[in-house]
Amino acid sequence: MFYAYADEYEKENFEVIDVGDNASSQGWYVTYMIDNRTYAILAPYHWQRTVSFLLIGDEKALLIDTGMAFGNIKLNVEALTDKPVIVVNTHSHYDHVSNNHLFETVYGRDLDYTRKNASGHPRATWQNAIQPSAVSGNLPEGFDFENYENIGFEIDHYLEDGEIIDLGGREIEVLHTPGHTPDSMLFFDRSTGYLATGDTFYPSTLWAHRADANFTDYLESAKRMADLQPRVKYILPGHGQIVANPDFLGKLYNAFVAMRDPDTPYETGENRRRYQFDGFAALVADPPE
Repeated sequence: MFYAYADEYEKENFEVIDVGDNASSQGWYVTYMIDNRTYAILAPYHWQRTVSFLLIGDEKALLIDTGMAFGNIKLNVEALTDKPVIVVNTHSHYDHVSNNHLFETVYGRDLDYTRKNASGHPRATWQNAIQPSAVSGNLPEGFDFENYENIGFEIDHYLEDGEIIDLGGREIEVLHTPGHTPDSMLFFDRSTGYLATGDTFYPSTLWAHRADANFTDYLESAKRMADLQPRVKYILPGHGQIVANPDFLGKLYNAFVAMRDPDTPYETGENRRRYQFDGFAALVADPPE
Protein backbone atom coordinates (compact mmCIF):
# COMPACT_ATOMS: atom_id res chain seq x y z
CA MET A 1 0.00 0.00 0.00
CA PHE A 2 1.15 3.50 -0.77
CA TYR A 3 0.62 6.31 1.70
CA ALA A 4 -0.17 9.98 1.06
CA TYR A 5 1.58 12.30 3.49
CA ALA A 6 -0.52 15.45 3.00
CA ASP A 7 -3.40 16.59 0.80
CA GLU A 8 -1.14 19.02 -1.08
CA TYR A 9 0.76 16.06 -2.52
CA GLU A 10 -2.21 13.97 -3.64
CA LYS A 11 -2.17 13.23 -7.39
CA GLU A 12 -5.82 14.28 -7.56
CA ASN A 13 -4.62 17.88 -7.19
CA PHE A 14 -2.85 17.68 -10.57
CA GLU A 15 -4.45 17.89 -14.01
CA VAL A 16 -4.78 14.66 -15.97
CA ILE A 17 -3.67 15.11 -19.59
CA ASP A 18 -5.56 13.23 -22.31
CA VAL A 19 -2.93 11.99 -24.73
CA GLY A 20 -5.37 9.78 -26.61
CA ASP A 21 -6.25 6.11 -26.56
CA ASN A 22 -3.32 4.90 -28.64
CA ALA A 23 -0.65 7.00 -26.93
CA SER A 24 -1.82 5.95 -23.47
CA SER A 25 -1.83 2.26 -24.51
CA GLN A 26 -5.60 2.13 -24.08
CA GLY A 27 -5.45 3.89 -20.75
CA TRP A 28 -2.65 1.79 -19.27
CA TYR A 29 -0.76 5.02 -18.65
CA VAL A 30 -2.29 8.03 -16.93
CA THR A 31 -0.44 11.32 -17.46
CA TYR A 32 -0.44 14.10 -14.85
CA MET A 33 0.85 17.63 -15.45
CA ILE A 34 3.05 18.84 -12.59
CA ASP A 35 3.71 22.02 -14.55
CA ASN A 36 3.59 22.81 -18.28
CA ARG A 37 7.10 21.38 -18.79
CA THR A 38 6.94 18.47 -16.31
CA TYR A 39 4.74 15.38 -16.53
CA ALA A 40 4.30 12.24 -14.47
CA ILE A 41 3.33 9.09 -16.39
CA LEU A 42 1.77 6.59 -13.98
CA ALA A 43 0.91 2.94 -14.65
CA PRO A 44 -1.86 2.57 -12.04
CA TYR A 45 -3.22 -0.87 -12.99
CA HIS A 46 -0.21 -2.92 -11.89
CA TRP A 47 0.68 -3.46 -8.23
CA GLN A 48 4.07 -1.82 -8.86
CA ARG A 49 2.37 1.45 -9.89
CA THR A 50 5.55 2.67 -11.55
CA VAL A 51 5.96 6.36 -12.34
CA SER A 52 8.06 7.90 -15.11
CA PHE A 53 8.76 11.62 -15.33
CA LEU A 54 9.16 13.73 -18.45
CA LEU A 55 11.10 16.98 -18.02
CA ILE A 56 11.04 19.24 -21.08
CA GLY A 57 13.58 21.95 -21.87
CA ASP A 58 13.84 24.39 -24.76
CA GLU A 59 15.89 21.99 -26.87
CA LYS A 60 15.59 18.48 -25.40
CA ALA A 61 13.48 16.41 -23.04
CA LEU A 62 14.54 14.02 -20.29
CA LEU A 63 12.55 10.87 -19.53
CA ILE A 64 13.33 9.53 -16.08
CA ASP A 65 12.58 5.77 -16.05
CA THR A 66 10.56 3.90 -18.66
CA GLY A 67 8.59 1.37 -16.61
CA MET A 68 7.70 -2.25 -17.25
CA ALA A 69 6.76 -2.25 -20.97
CA PHE A 70 3.21 -3.51 -20.66
CA GLY A 71 2.41 -0.52 -22.88
CA ASN A 72 4.53 1.58 -25.24
CA ILE A 73 5.56 4.59 -23.17
CA LYS A 74 7.32 6.16 -26.17
CA LEU A 75 3.95 6.91 -27.78
CA ASN A 76 2.84 8.64 -24.60
CA VAL A 77 6.02 10.73 -24.52
CA GLU A 78 5.66 11.69 -28.19
CA ALA A 79 2.15 12.97 -27.48
CA LEU A 80 3.65 15.40 -24.95
CA THR A 81 6.74 16.65 -26.78
CA ASP A 82 8.39 16.63 -30.22
CA LYS A 83 11.84 17.39 -28.79
CA PRO A 84 14.66 14.81 -28.81
CA VAL A 85 14.38 12.60 -25.74
CA ILE A 86 17.18 11.43 -23.46
CA VAL A 87 16.33 8.46 -21.24
CA VAL A 88 17.89 8.12 -17.80
CA ASN A 89 17.14 5.62 -15.07
CA THR A 90 17.06 6.05 -11.33
CA HIS A 91 18.45 2.49 -11.30
CA SER A 92 18.41 -0.50 -13.62
CA HIS A 93 15.83 -2.83 -12.06
CA TYR A 94 13.46 -4.30 -14.68
CA ASP A 95 10.46 -2.20 -13.61
CA HIS A 96 12.34 1.01 -14.44
CA VAL A 97 14.12 0.17 -17.71
CA SER A 98 11.91 -2.15 -19.73
CA ASN A 99 10.90 0.46 -22.34
CA ASN A 100 14.47 1.81 -22.70
CA HIS A 101 15.05 -0.11 -25.94
CA LEU A 102 12.41 1.99 -27.71
CA PHE A 103 14.51 5.17 -27.44
CA GLU A 104 17.59 6.22 -29.39
CA THR A 105 19.47 7.88 -26.52
CA VAL A 106 19.96 6.29 -23.11
CA TYR A 107 22.33 7.51 -20.39
CA GLY A 108 23.39 5.27 -17.50
CA ARG A 109 26.06 4.35 -14.95
CA ASP A 110 29.51 3.03 -15.83
CA LEU A 111 29.14 -0.11 -13.73
CA ASP A 112 29.22 -3.81 -14.55
CA TYR A 113 25.97 -4.09 -12.57
CA THR A 114 24.25 -1.66 -14.94
CA ARG A 115 25.71 -3.22 -18.06
CA LYS A 116 24.49 -6.65 -16.97
CA ASN A 117 20.96 -5.36 -16.43
CA ALA A 118 21.09 -3.45 -19.72
CA SER A 119 21.61 -6.77 -21.52
CA GLY A 120 18.08 -7.79 -20.48
CA HIS A 121 16.60 -9.19 -17.29
CA PRO A 122 15.98 -12.96 -17.22
CA ARG A 123 12.42 -14.08 -16.61
CA ALA A 124 13.23 -15.29 -13.09
CA THR A 125 13.80 -11.70 -11.92
CA TRP A 126 10.33 -10.47 -12.87
CA GLN A 127 8.11 -13.54 -13.02
CA ASN A 128 6.06 -12.50 -9.97
CA ALA A 129 5.17 -9.20 -11.65
CA ILE A 130 4.34 -10.54 -15.13
CA GLN A 131 1.20 -12.50 -14.39
CA PRO A 132 -2.54 -11.77 -14.32
CA SER A 133 -2.69 -11.52 -10.52
CA ALA A 134 -0.34 -8.50 -10.68
CA VAL A 135 -2.81 -6.49 -12.75
CA SER A 136 -6.11 -4.91 -11.75
CA GLY A 137 -7.34 -4.56 -15.33
CA ASN A 138 -7.11 -2.37 -18.40
CA LEU A 139 -4.29 -4.23 -20.15
CA PRO A 140 -3.06 -2.69 -23.42
CA GLU A 141 -4.25 -4.22 -26.67
CA GLY A 142 -2.03 -7.05 -27.85
CA PHE A 143 -0.27 -7.60 -24.53
CA ASP A 144 0.45 -11.27 -23.85
CA PHE A 145 1.91 -12.52 -20.58
CA GLU A 146 3.36 -15.63 -22.22
CA ASN A 147 5.21 -13.71 -24.93
CA TYR A 148 6.43 -10.88 -22.73
CA GLU A 149 10.20 -10.45 -22.82
CA ASN A 150 12.63 -8.00 -21.30
CA ILE A 151 14.61 -6.48 -24.16
CA GLY A 152 18.11 -5.14 -23.60
CA PHE A 153 19.30 -1.65 -24.49
CA GLU A 154 22.52 0.23 -25.21
CA ILE A 155 23.97 2.92 -22.96
CA ASP A 156 25.15 5.86 -25.06
CA HIS A 157 26.75 7.95 -22.32
CA TYR A 158 27.98 7.25 -18.81
CA LEU A 159 26.82 9.75 -16.16
CA GLU A 160 29.21 11.13 -13.58
CA ASP A 161 28.21 12.27 -10.11
CA GLY A 162 27.42 15.98 -10.23
CA GLU A 163 27.10 16.03 -14.01
CA ILE A 164 24.61 18.49 -15.51
CA ILE A 165 22.25 17.38 -18.28
CA ASP A 166 21.44 20.55 -20.21
CA LEU A 167 18.02 20.41 -21.86
CA GLY A 168 18.23 24.01 -23.06
CA GLY A 169 17.09 26.54 -20.49
CA ARG A 170 16.71 23.72 -17.98
CA GLU A 171 19.56 21.96 -16.23
CA ILE A 172 19.20 18.63 -14.43
CA GLU A 173 21.87 17.58 -11.91
CA VAL A 174 22.90 13.94 -11.57
CA LEU A 175 23.51 12.64 -8.05
CA HIS A 176 24.87 9.15 -7.43
CA THR A 177 23.05 7.65 -4.44
CA PRO A 178 23.86 3.94 -4.09
CA GLY A 179 22.01 1.88 -1.54
CA HIS A 180 18.86 0.45 -3.06
CA THR A 181 21.14 -0.70 -5.88
CA PRO A 182 24.79 0.09 -6.71
CA ASP A 183 23.68 2.26 -9.66
CA SER A 184 20.94 4.29 -7.98
CA MET A 185 20.82 7.94 -9.01
CA LEU A 186 18.76 11.05 -8.31
CA PHE A 187 17.94 13.74 -10.84
CA PHE A 188 17.56 17.23 -9.42
CA ASP A 189 16.07 20.25 -11.17
CA ARG A 190 17.26 22.97 -8.82
CA SER A 191 15.30 25.66 -10.70
CA THR A 192 11.96 24.05 -9.82
CA GLY A 193 12.98 22.11 -6.71
CA TYR A 194 11.96 18.77 -8.27
CA LEU A 195 14.01 15.78 -7.05
CA ALA A 196 13.43 12.44 -8.80
CA THR A 197 14.32 9.71 -6.33
CA GLY A 198 13.19 6.44 -7.98
CA ASP A 199 13.22 3.64 -5.41
CA THR A 200 15.67 5.36 -3.08
CA PHE A 201 12.59 6.99 -1.64
CA TYR A 202 8.86 6.64 -2.19
CA PRO A 203 6.16 6.85 0.52
CA SER A 204 5.67 3.11 1.03
CA THR A 205 7.91 0.15 1.93
CA LEU A 206 11.50 0.70 0.81
CA TRP A 207 13.58 -2.28 -0.26
CA ALA A 208 17.06 -2.29 1.25
CA HIS A 209 17.24 -6.00 2.01
CA ARG A 210 18.08 -7.59 -1.34
CA ALA A 211 21.52 -8.85 -2.31
CA ASP A 212 22.13 -5.83 -4.55
CA ALA A 213 21.33 -3.37 -1.75
CA ASN A 214 23.86 -1.94 0.71
CA PHE A 215 22.74 -0.50 4.06
CA THR A 216 25.85 1.62 4.66
CA ASP A 217 25.66 3.15 1.19
CA TYR A 218 21.95 3.80 1.68
CA LEU A 219 22.64 5.59 4.96
CA GLU A 220 25.22 7.85 3.32
CA SER A 221 22.90 8.56 0.40
CA ALA A 222 20.06 9.37 2.79
CA LYS A 223 22.30 11.91 4.50
CA ARG A 224 23.04 13.53 1.16
CA MET A 225 19.31 13.67 0.40
CA ALA A 226 18.51 15.18 3.79
CA ASP A 227 21.01 17.97 3.10
CA LEU A 228 19.05 18.81 -0.07
CA GLN A 229 15.70 19.07 1.73
CA PRO A 230 15.57 22.90 2.06
CA ARG A 231 15.92 23.25 -1.72
CA VAL A 232 13.32 20.62 -2.68
CA LYS A 233 9.71 21.48 -3.51
CA TYR A 234 8.58 18.02 -4.63
CA ILE A 235 10.04 14.56 -4.35
CA LEU A 236 9.26 12.72 -7.60
CA PRO A 237 9.11 9.09 -6.39
CA GLY A 238 9.40 5.90 -8.40
CA HIS A 239 6.13 4.27 -7.37
CA GLY A 240 2.59 5.15 -6.35
CA GLN A 241 2.45 8.89 -5.75
CA ILE A 242 3.50 11.39 -8.42
CA VAL A 243 4.90 13.84 -5.85
CA ALA A 244 5.79 13.58 -2.17
CA ASN A 245 6.59 15.95 0.67
CA PRO A 246 10.28 16.95 0.87
CA ASP A 247 10.08 16.52 4.66
CA PHE A 248 10.50 12.82 3.96
CA LEU A 249 14.15 13.44 3.06
CA GLY A 250 15.07 14.24 6.64
CA LYS A 251 12.83 11.47 7.92
CA LEU A 252 14.57 8.99 5.63
CA TYR A 253 17.99 9.79 7.06
CA ASN A 254 16.70 9.67 10.63
CA ALA A 255 15.13 6.31 9.87
CA PHE A 256 18.41 4.81 8.68
CA VAL A 257 20.18 6.14 11.74
CA ALA A 258 17.43 4.66 13.94
CA MET A 259 17.75 1.24 12.30
CA ARG A 260 21.27 1.01 13.68
CA ASP A 261 19.92 1.44 17.21
CA PRO A 262 19.15 -2.00 18.71
CA ASP A 263 16.30 -0.46 20.71
CA THR A 264 14.34 0.58 17.59
CA PRO A 265 11.38 -1.82 17.24
CA TYR A 266 11.02 -3.98 14.14
CA GLU A 267 9.24 -7.05 12.80
CA THR A 268 11.25 -10.10 11.83
CA GLY A 269 11.00 -11.97 8.54
CA GLU A 270 13.09 -14.47 6.65
CA ASN A 271 16.63 -13.03 6.91
CA ARG A 272 15.24 -9.50 7.05
CA ARG A 273 13.67 -6.89 9.28
CA ARG A 274 10.77 -4.52 8.66
CA TYR A 275 10.82 -1.13 10.35
CA GLN A 276 7.77 1.14 10.34
CA PHE A 277 8.22 4.91 10.32
CA ASP A 278 5.99 7.94 9.82
CA GLY A 279 4.52 7.50 6.34
CA PHE A 280 6.88 4.78 5.09
CA ALA A 281 8.56 1.53 6.08
CA ALA A 282 11.87 -0.15 5.27
CA LEU A 283 12.93 -3.74 4.69
CA VAL A 284 16.57 -4.33 5.58
CA ALA A 285 18.85 -7.29 6.08
CA ASP A 286 19.05 -8.88 9.52
CA PRO A 287 21.17 -7.32 10.96
CA PRO A 288 21.01 -4.03 8.99
CA GLU A 289 24.64 -3.69 7.93
